[in-house]
Amino acid sequence: MKGNKVEISLNTPILIEVHEGEGPHKTREEAVTRIVGTVLDVSEAGLTVEWSELYNERRQKLAPPRRWVFLPLFKIDHCTALS
Repeated sequence: MKGNKVEISLNTPILIEVHEGEGPHKTREEAVTRIVGTVLDVSEAGLTVEWSELYNERRQKLAPPRRWVFLPLFKIDHCTALS
């Protein structure tokens, strides 16, 4: 699974800081329910994913810079391999 592109749906939203532009005060927290990205690491506790797309509870696509997030297994509803 490591290195694969995946789409992950979460059973409960997680808060991720989203950048809205240049400057230190141009960020907000957004509740994310779906992530598309590449798996960087897999452990018994969860997945570390570098995201390329984020979606909020209203199914709106967010456009943050690429970053990574650790997702505990109990937060993941389902995971689909895209590559």
